Amino acid sequence: MPDLREISDRRGFIGFVRSLWFWSKGLLEIALVMATLGATVVGLLVFSEVSKLPDISYLKNYKPIDSVSIYDKNDKLIETIDQGIPRTVIPFSQVPLVMRQAVLAAEDKRFYEHEGVSFLGILRAGLANLKALKMVEGGSTITQQLAKNLFFTDVKRTAIVKLSEAVMAYKLEEKYSKEEIFSLYLTEIYFGNGARGIEQASRLYFGHGVAQISLPEAAFLAGIIRAPSFLGSKEHRREAMVRQRQVLNSMAEAGFISTADVLLAESKPVVFKRLAPPRKARPFSRYPYFVAYVLDIIHHQFDEQTIELNGLKIFTTLDPQAQDAAEAVLASEIRRAPVGIEEEALVSLAVKDGAILALVGGAHDYWENQWNCAVNVHTAGSSLKPFVYLASFLGGFTPETPVQDAPFILKEPNGAEWKPKNFDGKYLGIITVRDALSQSRNMCTIRVAEQVGIPTVIDILRKAGIKSDLAPTLSLALGSSAVTPLELASAYGTLARGGIAITPWTVRRLEDARGRTIGSFTPTAVRVFPQEQVSWIIDILQDVVWKGTATQARLNKRAVAGKTGTADKAKDIWFVGFTSDMVTAVWGGGDEKKVVAKNVTGGTVMARIFRAYNEDYYRANPMPAGSLISSQYNDIGKQTVTNAKSVSHSNDVPYVDSSTYQQYQQSAQPAARQQARMSGTAAPDPSGGHALKTQRGVTNYQWSR
Repeated sequence: MPDLREISDRRGFIGFVRSLWFWSKGLLEIALVMATLGATVVGLLVFSEVSKLPDISYLKNYKPIDSVSIYDKNDKLIETIDQGIPRTVIPFSQVPLVMRQAVLAAEDKRFYEHEGVSFLGILRAGLANLKALKMVEGGSTITQQLAKNLFFTDVKRTAIVKLSEAVMAYKLEEKYSKEEIFSLYLTEIYFGNGARGIEQASRLYFGHGVAQISLPEAAFLAGIIRAPSFLGSKEHRREAMVRQRQVLNSMAEAGFISTADVLLAESKPVVFKRLAPPRKARPFSRYPYFVAYVLDIIHHQFDEQTIELNGLKIFTTLDPQAQDAAEAVLASEIRRAPVGIEEEALVSLAVKDGAILALVGGAHDYWENQWNCAVNVHTAGSSLKPFVYLASFLGGFTPETPVQDAPFILKEPNGAEWKPKNFDGKYLGIITVRDALSQSRNMCTIRVAEQVGIPTVIDILRKAGIKSDLAPTLSLALGSSAVTPLELASAYGTLARGGIAITPWTVRRLEDARGRTIGSFTPTAVRVFPQEQVSWIIDILQDVVWKGTATQARLNKRAVAGKTGTADKAKDIWFVGFTSDMVTAVWGGGDEKKVVAKNVTGGTVMARIFRAYNEDYYRANPMPAGSLISSQYNDIGKQTVTNAKSVSHSNDVPYVDSSTYQQYQQSAQPAARQQARMSGTAAPDPSGGHALKTQRGVTNYQWSR
């Protein structure tokens, strides 16, 4: 009779086996379900990735583009700037046989056998890499590499991307012949040192076209495809020559050449000689100051090699009618400029969103002296006074508050005395703030600044949009610090919007040469001042144009607000003004060592230029919608602004209600930083530039810093 304990143990074991079976079966079912779900998810992700790509039919008429193209606000081409040696599509029949064989031996011996993806090649490469414990061989076919270069150049290398490359490789093989694919590959593949395409590479390394290429040279170029940045550099020339010999041996193994050919090729030294590209005296001609400014912004985001390899389409905010008018007026006005005024600049911004509509950094030939006066600093003079009075309004003053126009003496700690004067040398006694600003009385402004405090004035200027260094001295009230026309236009734009600040910007969208969007920009509007007090300033600035120092800036049937500025001895003269839709800063100046003619002011010269420019612009553009922001302090005599309404703002500008400087600083960075956000990169201030300043003569445009 069996032992009961034995029976119990046997039943327990059987139960355990059954449980293990059911558990294993359930786990297998779960694994199958997970695998199915995983495959489905991967398939969807790959489909999503591939669906974003352009129709490959465009490759039928393919032309390589490695230039920079700049477009205006209407997406019309402004200028195309070529860089370096141009790329050329070499027909398959014109590529020397030795070059084709070298590439096939180095990259894809079974190119004519597979349909885009070589699973045998992937397995072979995997085993070779495993044996060497490092990456010594790639498994991608020529077609896969082409798909990568055409569609996946700037994406992270993930499994989904690799699978998407394989899908596109199959599509390419379905659509195009092997010869067409090979020709595109030889045009697109990167060879290091900024060279893309076999023709460009041959010229870059050997100083001649691919038609004259020798066997040793062909093996060298084919060899560096695997690691172009490393093997293509002069520092790793020895490693590149080792790779060249590997390619020669691979060519022999494939039956392309004999062993004798290998030995002969190895015995011949490769002579490296770069063919210098033809240097254009003028890489671009249309709107040169604006184009140079845009290129400067872009070069703070993308390195030279990235631009050369991918090409770039830059869609800007430029209004060609405004730019044409600005260039024409400055070219005309400089010929009648007073003695001592040797250069002029102009910047226009859209009131609604701060977009740069026109930017001219000089009235002469850009290629004779490339210093861009529109984005470099000049002593501000009285153009800063409105912000002194805005500080006083925020502190309790009104336009009718009395101020004293009388001599002012400030004793310095060293015993010296500062004795500023009014421009006309006269003193009016007690007058209102309105009269003090509209007549630009220096003594009144100094006293107001002293009362509100220079730190407060600096804070107001920063909030308005001034980024340049500001000296914390009382003379700042008279504009002793230097600012750029672009900054000053930005600050007055803040006034024109009733206290809403928007950092000037110009790049709307960036695309690579294949039309893929790689960045876009939308401005942010931030309230930094209350509208009521700003409206008082606007009313007074209309007085400046109506009956003050800038009567020459009046426009027929259009309300204008603005302020003149004249620095010490008229070395820098200004007018900054705005209509309901456009704010414009105009500057003029000359060599510090030269004496400027008498009675030259911003009101006698720059206000006239402002008027001429605006008249030209508005002849081609309709009356702007809305009118200047007004308040209870409107003068009845200003018929053009009676019962005016607040200017309307663009609905596509995000609005942030903020009255604190810290929040504004976070959202209103310098223009180059704004543009850098489009690509997720940080950019330094653009004032450094790439066009080097010269007093006379042509400065070569620098493509790299």
